Amino acid sequence: MVSEKSIANLTPGNSKHGFYFDGFLPCDTCSIRESCPNKDKFKDHRDRARCFEEFEFFEKTIDTIKEQFQLDEKDLFQLPQMVMIMVKMKRMNRWQAEKGLAGKTILFNPKTGKEHQMDTQGVLNRDVYYSQKALLAFFDSLRLSRQSRDAKDGIDVLAKMMSSHNAKSNIDDEKKT
Repeated sequence: MVSEKSIANLTPGNSKHGFYFDGFLPCDTCSIRESCPNKDKFKDHRDRARCFEEFEFFEKTIDTIKEQFQLDEKDLFQLPQMVMIMVKMKRMNRWQAEKGLAGKTILFNPKTGKEHQMDTQGVLNRDVYYSQKALLAFFDSLRLSRQSRDAKDGIDVLAKMMSSHNAKSNIDDEKKT
């Protein structure tokens, strides 16, 4: 039989760290709610209090990227999703800094009906890793990484690396003679 604690962990809306929560984290599920100076400062269209700090970061980051990288209208549809990944990664980094990388999960064996606890540092780290890969893919698709900007401008990155390497080796050869 499944324990009461396991059932509570399986109910929708149970948020330990908010990494899997899409959108701005609700204030009532935030782990730092009591010490937050901005709690209940920002509400969504359903009048539910959301994290003001995440909202502020989201808005500032979108404005900064639009301004500095001069994105056109075709690229703007990807930008909110990319910045939301950044918000989720910030949540996860904060949670991992507070709690550590290892956690416990409960595994349930349906054949025997027994459950046992297991360390789960790998699950969250894996999901953060894939979020980072998704973020880098967004950077490349929007030409926000240096490599993709150089490629867009017609600069062959490999040729650039080889020419700088050849120039260094020529200088080294001249020093030897």
